[in-house]
Amino acid sequence: MVFIALVCGLFAIVLATYSVWMIAARFKALTDPNDIQRLKGLISKGGSSSDKKDQGQDSRLRNIFWLATHVLGQPFIPFVTWGQRRRLGQRLAQAGLPGWSFAQIYFIQCLCAVITLFLSIWLFSEWHLRFDLWRNLGIFFITVFMWFLPILFLRRRYQNRIQKISRQLPFFLDMVGLGLDAGLNLQASIQLALAHVGHGALHQEWSIMLADMRAGQPRVQALRQLSQRLNIASVRQLIASLIQGESMGFSLGGIIQVYADQQRAQRLMQTEKLALQAPVKMLFPMALCIFPCTFIVLGFPVVVQLMGLGELQ
Repeated sequence: MVFIALVCGLFAIVLATYSVWMIAARFKALTDPNDIQRLKGLISKGGSSSDKKDQGQDSRLRNIFWLATHVLGQPFIPFVTWGQRRRLGQRLAQAGLPGWSFAQIYFIQCLCAVITLFLSIWLFSEWHLRFDLWRNLGIFFITVFMWFLPILFLRRRYQNRIQKISRQLPFFLDMVGLGLDAGLNLQASIQLALAHVGHGALHQEWSIMLADMRAGQPRVQALRQLSQRLNIASVRQLIASLIQGESMGFSLGGIIQVYADQQRAQRLMQTEKLALQAPVKMLFPMALCIFPCTFIVLGFPVVVQLMGLGELQ
């Protein structure tokens, strides 16, 4: 055990020295005028609502956190495999965080795991647990959970974006169909719809698609990249139909109108499904909280009368 502890200590010292050296090199390279200008541009952004001051402070805190993770995550790039880079990059694109990199997420994972590991060891040692097996298993599972916590956050953010996109998609398709019926092309119709749909996940994704088209990408490639980023069945079917209809010369307005009606009907069925699930979901809280209180209120007078009869006898 002493030998294992010495080896782990030497490995930790080497890793810490390498990390400090890489961080110092990164801070030195941060003096690049392009990075400084980018940081100034990020920090200078503010909100446009009545709470502009609070939003500006939150934006600055997010930008500072982004910069810190960007700098501290650079030494961890050699430890990230290509498979992890691909998966983390895909999750970041799906979560709507194109400005973040896989190195930042990997650094946050390592930070959460290390902090949790040390806190768990300290807490378990303070509790003086006798069973070393249970203590080690508890530390292991807590550390693994905190390691995957950033991934769970990205997945939850992706699910929230899917819900928001599903809510805005029927109205967006209606606006695109109106633009096509008025004689506009697909790109101009999408711009018209984005001007009325408001900011959000759907606005962000379709704006990226339009930016790719302005950058010189073919429309088919930009639409396929949009489908890969969102990874939603309804959007994949819509984009596949648009690509096929454009290649065969069909009317895109009719295709979009059919999908708008389909999405509206699907949203209605989803609402009815949630409404039918509500009584089943309310059964457990009612059985756990409401029914015992009702039985107590109804049974208390009966118990008092029985106790009174018992005393009389």
